[in-house]
Amino acid sequence: MSRSFSALFHAAALFFCAAMLCTAARTAHAASATEPRSEPPKKTAAYFEAGPYWEFSLIRQQVITALKERGVLQHVAFPEALHISPGWDAPESAYRDAARRLMNDPSVDVILGMGTAATKALLAENNGRTPIMSIDVADPVSAGIVDARTGKTAPNLTIHYVKDKWYKVFALFHEALPFKRLGIMYHDSPEGLSYSNVHEAREVARERGFTLVEYPHLDKAESIATCTQGVDQLLRQGIDAFYISALNCFDWTQANPQPMFDVLASRGIRTFARDGSVHVRRGALMGLSTLDYVPLGRFYADRMARQLGLLPPGAELEREAYTPKITLNLVTANNLGMDIPLLLLISSDEIFDATLAGSHNATMPR
Repeated sequence: MSRSFSALFHAAALFFCAAMLCTAARTAHAASATEPRSEPPKKTAAYFEAGPYWEFSLIRQQVITALKERGVLQHVAFPEALHISPGWDAPESAYRDAARRLMNDPSVDVILGMGTAATKALLAENNGRTPIMSIDVADPVSAGIVDARTGKTAPNLTIHYVKDKWYKVFALFHEALPFKRLGIMYHDSPEGLSYSNVHEAREVARERGFTLVEYPHLDKAESIATCTQGVDQLLRQGIDAFYISALNCFDWTQANPQPMFDVLASRGIRTFARDGSVHVRRGALMGLSTLDYVPLGRFYADRMARQLGLLPPGAELEREAYTPKITLNLVTANNLGMDIPLLLLISSDEIFDATLAGSHNATMPR
């Protein structure tokens, strides 16, 4: 074979190989373009509550709604198997066991800890890595979750905390509609004291000169039966006002506290509700809603999404300012023979009255 023919043959072979490689590359590219891209695995969110409570469910739904508004909900899974609720009458060891399992589960990317008991159990079993969203804790300071002086908490825990919030609630109640003997009920445990804001009530009572009449004998589940006994005992001790705190017996989705409301009203007792309109529309005299659920849901959703790497580094997060809302029931005030101060009427955000729209909800059970 001549040198020129050999060179020509070699060049042709190279051209053929190159053509084949290009064709193969184009074929592979076309195939990859038509194949669906695999989505990254979803982040797993666990939900942990000591027991069911209406506010827990409401805020959880607001968090989910906010994640959807942010456009990241499709990247987060809330498995039913990781929805943990041992029950309010469960022993402390059950809460700790549940918290330990969640903290040791490598599939869990974030935990929604609902309320004081759940948060304390999670901190007791904290692995220091898994993000904890601590939601709806009645009194983070007295529960030992937040440092009173610095406001700091565990590095992997997120909580919305407003300093002296409950102190201001009791001071406002007494300033707006003065009373002499305020009744309060609770289960005699650190969590029970926290749910009913007893420490702040004692402090305000000392400073403002009213008597705090305490009933510490509720059972751990805060049942209707023991709450009814507590109301009866407080009435026998001559209270003229009563504080409706975050007790299970006042959870309208789980129980019917209307008979207690009726007994208190029949005895002329001024009732003050920390959860605002949910109780005032059913007959409580006054309430102070300390939570605005929509922005609160956004607050936790934004920080949860950031912890999970679902938001850009510079994304602006919801601030969730503290905006308490005063609620009054003028039907109840009229039945008690009370004249509501004009300044309080002007300052109120929500009023239930027989002559106003929405008044039909004043005592309507859910």
